[in-house]
Amino acid sequence: MKNISWIIVVIIIIGAIWFYNGRQIVEDNTNLTNNTITNEEGDSDVTGGGSYLDYKSELLTQADTGDVVLFFHAAWCPTCRLLDNNLIKDYEKIPADLTVLQVNYDKEDELKEKYDIAYQHTLVQVDSSGKQITKWTGGNDLNSILQRLK
Repeated sequence: MKNISWIIVVIIIIGAIWFYNGRQIVEDNTNLTNNTITNEEGDSDVTGGGSYLDYKSELLTQADTGDVVLFFHAAWCPTCRLLDNNLIKDYEKIPADLTVLQVNYDKEDELKEKYDIAYQHTLVQVDSSGKQITKWTGGNDLNSILQRLK
């Protein structure tokens, strides 16, 4: 009976640590939700040409002159956070004709239904009317996106 009590205590402690660390990561990333990138001087007009922005339907018109990719992101998803952090880190390397739009996986149910999104960390290349060109899951950096563009 004593061994079971100790096991329960250890499980509770591990669960509390896991919960706290996951919550801290989400809190650390909340300042990234607007994806406004600034350079060392604090200017938000960082040259790199391309864009990584929060989803707004009017931004689909970017596909008239380049590629638009919807990134279905969840703050609680570790692989989503990895891609998000890498896109922010490599922001200046995003080609001028590429716009990546971060879609909130937990809130954008209509978009998930439209593109048949089964789980987070799915990317969808669309045209200016929002029609799907190609769809894939996974990838952890800018190059993984560039390789999949049609």
